[in-house]
Amino acid sequence: MILKRKKTEPLNIATIPSNAMAAAPHVVIVGAGFAGLHAARGLGEAPVRVTVIDRTNHHVFQPLLYQVATASLSPDDISAPIRGVLGKQDNTEVILAEVTGVDVQEQRVLMHDRSVPYDYLVLATGVQHNYFGHDEWRQFA
Repeated sequence: MILKRKKTEPLNIATIPSNAMAAAPHVVIVGAGFAGLHAARGLGEAPVRVTVIDRTNHHVFQPLLYQVATASLSPDDISAPIRGVLGKQDNTEVILAEVTGVDVQEQRVLMHDRSVPYDYLVLATGVQHNYFGHDEWRQFA
């Protein structure tokens, strides 16, 4: 997770007045997996504006995928719409898009059709599997 703000002190949300939402710092979270959702929910009551960007409109609880594969659970039991998870947070917006890059100098998250400015950026894009030099294992994972 990366948090950064240009040319200022670290964010101390206790010092931001609650009526300052229009001028509140903008936190952009890329990824709505465990880390991204945890960060977004943690900022739900903070005097910041939060934007969550993910390329899918749902969160899948991956540890239970095997139970869907064995018909013990239905897919609906282990997935939820991202907007449903964060829907009660007035300070949070969800964007369905694929991030193509980050312009660190301009502090903008880049997508195919637009860009979003940020004061703080959280990169929570997930993990990559390691096949320990055996790429042929990928088809069985």
